[in-house]
Amino acid sequence: MDRHDSQVRNHFTPWFISLIAMLFSFMSQASVNVDIGLLRQPVDTSTSAPVYLREPENNGEAGATLSISDANGTGKFLGQKYTLRVETNADNNQLSTTANQWYQSGVRFFLTDLDTPSFVALRQALPDDAVLLNVGNQDDALRTSTCLPNTLHSVLSYSMRADAIAQWLRVRRLNRVFLVTGTTPEDEAFLAAVKHTLNKFNHKVVAEKVWNFDTDLRRTASAELPVFTQASDYDVVWVIDESNLFGQHLPYNTWLPRPVVGTHGLRADGWHYVIEQWGAVQLQNRFSELFSRSMSAKDYAAWVAIRSINEAVTVSNTADANLLLPFILGSQFQLAAYKGRKLTYRPWNGQLRQTVPLFDDQALVTSAPFDGFLHPRNELDSLGVDRAQSQCRLYPSFDNE
Repeated sequence: MDRHDSQVRNHFTPWFISLIAMLFSFMSQASVNVDIGLLRQPVDTSTSAPVYLREPENNGEAGATLSISDANGTGKFLGQKYTLRVETNADNNQLSTTANQWYQSGVRFFLTDLDTPSFVALRQALPDDAVLLNVGNQDDALRTSTCLPNTLHSVLSYSMRADAIAQWLRVRRLNRVFLVTGTTPEDEAFLAAVKHTLNKFNHKVVAEKVWNFDTDLRRTASAELPVFTQASDYDVVWVIDESNLFGQHLPYNTWLPRPVVGTHGLRADGWHYVIEQWGAVQLQNRFSELFSRSMSAKDYAAWVAIRSINEAVTVSNTADANLLLPFILGSQFQLAAYKGRKLTYRPWNGQLRQTVPLFDDQALVTSAPFDGFLHPRNELDSLGVDRAQSQCRLYPSFDNE
């Protein structure tokens, strides 16, 4: 080794030793462990909907799994580790038992995909400092009257979906609506939200019919649906069929050649595979590579729920739910989530404010809210039930944010 090499080695040795010491010091620090639970009811596999429209078995769970992977990708550099526990069960008592066992072992964040009675029962079974993040229940009552402590909602409510479509109808001056609805409890809940929305935006219901037939429309839709949708005039057909039993056959089969919106035709939901703007294509690609299918709205809701926890932990460097929940609901929290703008939570009822995409099967059409629908605080609050219509006051100290 010549003298020059020796000088170089002597020059860099102290710096290298210092770097190694810093790395060992960082690695020796106590890590932040964030253990998250997902409690869900089994997907209904007995539906008579076509196979290609049925809900995937891992709907929601897949989105949560991807989000945990994303969180650990950055967490390993910050001394933070995220884990996910999953319980799928139709027995409410077993779900509550499992949740309490997880709570005793340190879990404080619980993602839930449950019907309303089960959701309320779980909330009552857990201590108040456990944080529930609803990723599947769209019931407006959970945002207006059934006000549960320390509960967030990353999934859209029925009213948010309805308002997005009604705003678009107002922009396009399509004001006369023919309503067609199914008979499931989910259809009835969505119908109540739609009727409230139509009244709010001064749309007129010119006809309303219930599809309660067992007819197989695959061969007879072109004959039966024109007769079923007969009316003197209407601008649009709004279909409500959450179970995909008949609604997919309405486009192009109505009595008058009119657009179909709602659960079929032009739809509004939290996510869809056609969304590729704002960098979303990389999220879509990562999801499809892992699960060999497209990301659903429920997957996105689960993904963004864990992403919310991850963002709060990254900023606060703690897993203490008593500190993280106020931060998430506060004005300093903003979430980048592939929707064209930063997202926040409504502090009075825990609903995630977000733009709502309107789409068909092949393209993103637009996103709500639209220009002209103003709001004194945040134009995203023009979608869904606003603070004045909600009895919930989750964090009154943040109520003006």
